[in-house]
This record gives sequence, structure tokens and C-alpha cells, in this order.
Amino acid sequence: MTAKPIGYADNLIALPVLLFMFVGVSIVWRVYSIDRLALHFDVVLLLCSMVLLERIYPYRSAISQKSLLARDIIISLINVYLTGLVAGMILLPVFRFLPEYFFGRKLVFASPEQLGPFWLQVIVSLLAISFGRYWLHRLQHEVSFLWRFHAYHHRVTDIQALNGPVSHPVDFAIRHMLVFVPISVVGFTPSALLVSVPIAFVTATLSHWSADVRGGVFNYLLSTPEVHRWHHAVEIPQGHKYSVNYGVELMLWDMIFGTFHLPYKDGIVEWPERLGYPGSELADEGRSLKYLLAPLGLYAPLSRLTQLIKMPGESIRRGLQSLD
Repeated sequence: MTAKPIGYADNLIALPVLLFMFVGVSIVWRVYSIDRLALHFDVVLLLCSMVLLERIYPYRSAISQKSLLARDIIISLINVYLTGLVAGMILLPVFRFLPEYFFGRKLVFASPEQLGPFWLQVIVSLLAISFGRYWLHRLQHEVSFLWRFHAYHHRVTDIQALNGPVSHPVDFAIRHMLVFVPISVVGFTPSALLVSVPIAFVTATLSHWSADVRGGVFNYLLSTPEVHRWHHAVEIPQGHKYSVNYGVELMLWDMIFGTFHLPYKDGIVEWPERLGYPGSELADEGRSLKYLLAPLGLYAPLSRLTQLIKMPGESIRRGLQSLD
């Protein structure tokens, strides 16, 4: 497929157009989906649309990720369809028990009306989601135990649509389910969450879009690709210890807590020279099994066990060859 140049005006409007379009698609699909597999069709559709536009309008520093395609698809499918289900089954009973224990009811607030009108609940729930995910994401960089799982996501050498969901399932569950499950028991009206959750989901997904798009004013509101590239920079910006731009959806909390970083040169947003593991040349991990097992400390024992199983067969084979 031939790459095409994109005009500066189109470059600026592509991101908000896709954002608003897919927020609408996600809301409609969540209302009318008939089963859990169908529920995630909007995720698949968004990722496919992003991949197509990446091929048509690639940005100038795009790095091929073809060798990691199988890994990206396998891990993405696991996280989209399995991780959320398993984590929800574990966490939901816990978070439903807490308000039952303390308040004698299933929700923190007995009635959605206590949380204000619909529009206010949309804003408050979105701010709560983004605040929770900002701090969980930041802790995943600052706490060594959590970084063990999150580090694999930072070994990608380019942010692209298909490696957005690529993360160890434990890491994925922490950043997603530890926020969305508690939000579900606060007592927000379902229609408010039907708007705020898709906004959070689509915005976070688009942050890994490698098409030739510019964020413009949205760089100061949302986690756009231009902003998120600095989060994946090999060289951590001066004055920051672990990383910058932790916001998964909104940049509000980065600005408040001093972790926002977006340099300009001649009026144009600068991009980091290289993306990858911070401060290191550590290569990306393309083996899905190692990606899943190594952070748990299980890959090395499994490799040794595999070698032990193979040894008798190899010994017999060498013995038979010596008889020839």
C-alpha cells in the first residue's frame, strides 16, 4: 500500500474526528451488543481502522514492527478477551463486598441522584477514572515490583495501534480493572458510565496511533500520540527520574503533579529521538510465552525443564547415529 502525504489541516483534525467517531461507535455498540464477544467488536474495529490509516499515512520516523506481529496479536487478544474477564471475576466480588459491609448496600451511594445530574456524573466519573489510572500508571514506573510487569510494554521501539494493548496481563489488569471495577460500585448512573468509559477507552487506544497526525490543542487535554511518545522515550527528559506524561486519557493530572513534558522547536512539537526501554538498549521481546512467563519468574524453570525432557531423546538419537 502506497503511503500518501497528509496536509497540515488534515493532520490536525484526523485525531479529534476519529476520537469522536469511535466514542459514538463504542457507546452504540455497548448498548446493542448481545454477548461479551460482541461487546469487544468496537475494540477490534478501532484497532483495524488505526492500522489501516497507519499504512496509508505513516509518520516520518515509523519503525517496522512486522517481526512482532504474532506477539502483538496474541497478547492483545489475551488482554482484550481474557484478562478483563478473569480480573473482573476476582475483583468485582471484593469491591461489591466493601459497600455492603460498610453501608449495608451494594453501592457506595444509594441513589445516582446523590451524585448530581447526568452531565456532572459523566465529568466526575471521567476525572475519577483518569486520576486513578494516572497514579496506578505512575506507580507502575516507580515501584520496582510493578515495573517488573510494566517494563515489557516499554520495550517497544515504536508506538503503534497493535502494541497498545500489548502488556503483561498482570500489568494490564492493574492499570484497567483496579480502576474500572471500583468505579462500577460507586453508584454512578449506568448512562453516565456509558459515556465516560468509552471516552477513556478510545482516548487511551488512540495514544498508540502511529499515523501522521498532530494533536494541536488536544495535546494539552488528552494523551495524544505526540504526548505519549515522550512517555516511551529511551532518554528520560531532564528533571524527571522515571518518565513523563503518565496520563492514560487526560493530561490534567500530569500538569497538576509536574510530570507533563512536550517540548517545541520552531513552533512545532519535537519528538524523541528513539523509543524503547528507558535508559537502555534492551530489545523488545517477541516471544509470547516468555513475555507472559518471565515477569512471573517461570520462564527460566520452564526452559530448563524443556531441556531436561529433550536430553534423553537426543542421547538416544546420538547413540543410534554412532551405530550407523
